[in-house]
Amino acid sequence: MFKLAEFNLAGFKPWRIPQYWLLGIGAGLLALNLTFLQRADNPELWATVGLLWLAIAMLLWEKHPHLNLDSSPGATIVGASLIALVLVQSLAPDGYHLQVSPFISYLGLALMASGFRGIQQFWKELLILGLLLVSPIVVGFLQLINLTLLTAKAAAFMLWYSGFEVVRQGAFIVLPTGRVEVYGACSGVNSVLQMLLIAVLFLLIVPLRWSQRVGCVVIALLIGFLVNAARVALLAVLVASNHRDWFDYWHTGDGSLIFAAIAVLLFGAFCWLAFLRHPANPQGADRC
Repeated sequence: MFKLAEFNLAGFKPWRIPQYWLLGIGAGLLALNLTFLQRADNPELWATVGLLWLAIAMLLWEKHPHLNLDSSPGATIVGASLIALVLVQSLAPDGYHLQVSPFISYLGLALMASGFRGIQQFWKELLILGLLLVSPIVVGFLQLINLTLLTAKAAAFMLWYSGFEVVRQGAFIVLPTGRVEVYGACSGVNSVLQMLLIAVLFLLIVPLRWSQRVGCVVIALLIGFLVNAARVALLAVLVASNHRDWFDYWHTGDGSLIFAAIAVLLFGAFCWLAFLRHPANPQGADRC
C-alpha cells in the first residue's frame, strides 16, 4: 500500500536561524513604509519609492548567496536601536518621514546583518535609499534655477512651433481664449527628480564608462523636463478649449501618471538603443 513520505520537521526551527529574523524584520519595515506611502496620497511618490524598493530587491536577490552575515554585538545593538527609533517615531502622526525613515531602517537592518565591517556589502542599496535623503537638495537646486520659468518657456515654444497663437507672460502661458500659470507640480520638479532617480538605478545595474554615465543622466533629465513641458502645453490647450474635465484629468488625475510613464518609456527606449542592444561590456568600462 502506497504511503506518503514522512518528513521529520522536528529539527527545523526557523526562529533559531538569523536569516529568517532578518527577512521578517525587513518585510515588516517594508510594509510599514508602503503603508505610510499609501496614506500620503501621492501616486507619483508611491510609484517612485516602489521602483526603488524593486531595484533593492533585485540587487539583494542577485547577491544573497554571497552575503557574509556575521555581525557583532555592538553593531547589532546599534542597528536594533535605529530600527526601534523608526518604530517609535512612526507611532506619532507625523513621526514617520518618507525620505529619512527608510534609509535609517535599512541601515539598522544592514548593521544587524553584517556589522560595521560588512556593511559595505549593502552600499548600493544604501545609495538608492540615500537618493531620497538628497531629493530636497535637488528640489532646492531646481527651484534656484527657476525651473518653473524654464518650463513655461519650453511649453510656450512647443505651442508656437505647433502653430498656436501663444504669448508668455512670466510663468503664464496665454492663448487667445484662455491662459494657465505654471507652478507647483507643473513646474517639472517631480518629473525631473523621478527621472534622475531612475537614471541612477540604471547606472547601478548596468556598467558604463564615465562619459556614458554622464550622458545617461543628462538625457534622463532632459526627457523628464521636456515631457512635463509637453504636458503643460496640453493643459494650456485644454483650458483654451474650455475642456475643464479633461484639464482636471491630465492635471491632477491619472493623466499625470501617464506622462510620467511616457517619460520612463522614452528613457528605457534610449537606454536600449544606446547601451543594451549590444550586451557585450565595452572595453574599459567601469564596474559599479
